[in-house]
This record gives sequence, C-alpha cells and structure tokens, in this order.
Amino acid sequence: MKPTKKSRVLATKKNVMFGVTFQLLTLIMTFVGRYFFIHKLGNSYLGLDGLFKNILSMLSFTELGIGVAITSSLYKPLAESDYVLVKSLVSLLKKIYLIMVIIIIFSGSILTLFLPFFIKGIVPDGTGIAFVVYFMNSAASYFLVANRSLLIADQNGYLNAYNQFVFNMVAQVAQIITLFIFNNYVVYLLVLLISTVLSNITLNRTVKKKYPILDNVHPSPVPKEIKKDLLQNVTGMISSKLGGIILNSTDNLVLSYFVGLSVVGIYSNYLIVVNGLTTLLNTGISALTASIGNLGTEKDTIKEERTFYQLFLGNSLLIQIISFAMIIFLPHFISVWVGSEYRLSLCTTFAIVFLFFLNQLRQISISFQIAHSLFWQQRYKSIFEAVSNLVISIILVKYFHLGVLGVVLGTISSNFLVNSWWEPLIVFKSGLKVGLRHYYLLFIIEIIAELLLLSLGMYVSVAVHSIIIKIIIFTAMMCFLIIITYFSSKDFKNFIHKIFRS
Repeated sequence: MKPTKKSRVLATKKNVMFGVTFQLLTLIMTFVGRYFFIHKLGNSYLGLDGLFKNILSMLSFTELGIGVAITSSLYKPLAESDYVLVKSLVSLLKKIYLIMVIIIIFSGSILTLFLPFFIKGIVPDGTGIAFVVYFMNSAASYFLVANRSLLIADQNGYLNAYNQFVFNMVAQVAQIITLFIFNNYVVYLLVLLISTVLSNITLNRTVKKKYPILDNVHPSPVPKEIKKDLLQNVTGMISSKLGGIILNSTDNLVLSYFVGLSVVGIYSNYLIVVNGLTTLLNTGISALTASIGNLGTEKDTIKEERTFYQLFLGNSLLIQIISFAMIIFLPHFISVWVGSEYRLSLCTTFAIVFLFFLNQLRQISISFQIAHSLFWQQRYKSIFEAVSNLVISIILVKYFHLGVLGVVLGTISSNFLVNSWWEPLIVFKSGLKVGLRHYYLLFIIEIIAELLLLSLGMYVSVAVHSIIIKIIIFTAMMCFLIIITYFSSKDFKNFIHKIFRS
C-alpha cells in the first residue's frame, strides 16, 4: 500500500526521534569511554586508534557504494509492496557483502605487514595483533548488513537504531571494565568484535519477525532494466567512493607520516566530538532519506523542491546553533574531559568547527542524491574533491608546517572548490529539474552568516571567562537565530508548522 503524506511524516518523525535519542546517549557514553581509554592506555594508543580508523576507512573501498546503490533501488518496490523484487535485491546485496568480507580480511592481512610504514616514531606493543582484531570487526559488520538496509529503506530505521544503541552501550561498558582489569588494547578491541557479531545475529531475528513474507517469496532474477540502472549507479558510486576514501581517510595518515602519532591523538579527541555530533545529525537526516525517496515515487517536482528548501533551512539553522556552541564551549570541554594539554589553538578550533558546518550544510543535497539514485552524475566529483584535498593538505603540513590546521584547511578548500557548486547542480538539474539560482543565493548567505557567527563565538570564548555568562550569551543568540529565521523565511515557517501539525 502506498504511504500517505501523513504516514510518511509520522514515520520520519519516529525514525528521527528514536535515532537521534539513541545516538545522543551513545555519544555521551563514547566520551566516558574515551576518558578511561586515554587515562589507562595513553596518547600513543589513542593515536594508534585514530590511525586504525583511517586505514579501515580505506578498506571500505571494497564496498564501492554498491550497497547504497542497491538500497536506494528498494524504495520503489517497498512502496508498491513488490516483495519478489525486494527479495531479489536483498539476496543480491547479501551475496555482494559476502564477497566484501573476504576482500576485507585478505586486504587487512596484507596491510598488517606495512603498518610500521605509516607510523613515525616508536610502534606501540601489540600493534599488529590489534589491527587484525580491528579489521575483523570491520569484516563482521558487513554480515547481515542487508537487513539494516531493508529496515532503513522501508522507513523502519528506528529498529536498526535500537539494535545499535543496545549493543553499543553494552560494548562501551564492557570495554571500560576490561581496561581496569586487563589494561590491554587488544582485549579492548575484542569486546567490540563480540558486540558486533551479537548485534548482527539479533538484527537478523528482528527482520525475520518484521518481514515473514520474505521467507515465503522466492527471489527471481533482477529485471534487465533495473540491472542496467544498478550498473550505471554502481559505476558512479565507484568513482565517488574512491574519492571519498582519499578525502576522509588520509588526514590522520598525513599527520602520522609527517608529524607523529601524538598529534594524531590530540586531533582524534576533537574528531570524537565532531564525528559524534555529525553521526547524531546524520542519523536524523538518514531517517529523512527514506521518506525523500518515497516522496520521489510520486513524481511531484514542485512538492520535492519545496521540501528541499524546508529541510535545507531547518538543517542550516540547527548546525549554526550547534557550531556556535562548539566554538564557545569546545576548548573548555576538551580541558575538562581529557586535560588542557590536549587542546588545539583557537585558530585551529575555528577551522575545525567551520569545516563541520560546511560538511553538514551538504547533507540535504546528499540525501536527495541518494533518494534519486544520482550516483552516475557524481562519478567525477569526489575524485576532484579528494585530489585537491590531499594535495593542499600535504603542502600545508609539509612545507608550511601547519599540522592539524593544514589538513583541516585542505578539506575546507576542497569543499569550496568542488562540493559547494557541484553537488547542488546534480540535485537540481538531474533530480528536481529546476533552476538553482535561489539555492546559490541561500548558500552564500548561510556561509557569510556562519563566519560572522563563529567570529562572535571566538570573541566570546576568549573574552568571557564565566561559563554561566557564556551559556546566557549562547541561549540569547540561539533564540535570536530561531526568531530571525522563522519570520524571514516562508519555507522555514512551513517546515516548523509541518513538524508540529503532524
């Protein structure tokens, strides 16, 4: 049965509410776990953990976006209750991910031999064994991933969010306990591996109960026209994924190679905060993506364009408020959390927060790309983005000795040179098929407003010492931003009304 507008909005609100709540609690627990990690294992293992994350992100090239492409193709058959096609696509996804697991294990085994090359200075004890456990956990996460994709595509992402929340919380608590008992990084990682396996098994049972009809359906060969679209989308995603690997997985490698693990460790603390907030926000946006995909099946371009601007303005306001809070409170939070010796300069912090804003400003466009399966159209974008990021980062770190600031400025530069105009061009020209002059005007306004806001926040961070006064200033600015946006934008006003009416 085709979902109504009301059911779509209700499903979206439910997925956002559960996803964001669970992710927020998980984020808080992550901060607690990182506190004990640093004080029990030290900065070298902290840097090693950050390096492993980057290397494992590189290993994710094995997926090459195939899962995303197939998941986006599930929107239409799910909306039309075509369970034969759903079963066929899910079966195809399971076969592909089994191959991914094999490739990850093989590639990880080879990379283990070259780990010392990526580390400047002394290699911590047990590095090789720790990396083996690390990539085995990554491989384990691919099992039953098709079940997660099915739930998310069918606007039941809250079930996946609940599963991840429970096992993440249990794993965090267990890891803290093992740190006190064993004080060993390998044992710490083994706990995460066990949690991942149990999470997959439990989610498999949930999906079987939710979709018993799939057990009675026999998959048939995927139709030729769908295979053709999938092949084109996968080809586009291969380029995008390879570019994304270079973009997202090389910062810590550049720092580790040219500067050392200690700097990677300090930067990793900031990334814990930034990535935690990013994951929190993207959990909500991911819940929206399935509904956007479902809306796209109605072929109502005017409604989609209106929805885009409503979501864009809502997202912009939210990340402006969060980034203003970050520039004011992040230095103080780092000092209280892990110690003032782990703080970066205010200039570097400014750049990190601004990059966070830029990346999050892109997310609505990215969601519409995924919902419309616009992977072929972006096949070159990520390559240009990644190459420009890597070249600029190396130049700024190696020759200008800017350290963390260098890699952050490299990513900011690639965002402006490539993403700021290319991604909306794909969405508006190939997806919505409308002009984008209004979007570019909004984008410039948002960037100027953010720079002014962060400049004010940096002044407050330096000039105001009382945490109470800082909270009062933040609250006043938050109210000001909400009121100004509400009364100056019809799209935002409609967005707010839609949330509270449904």
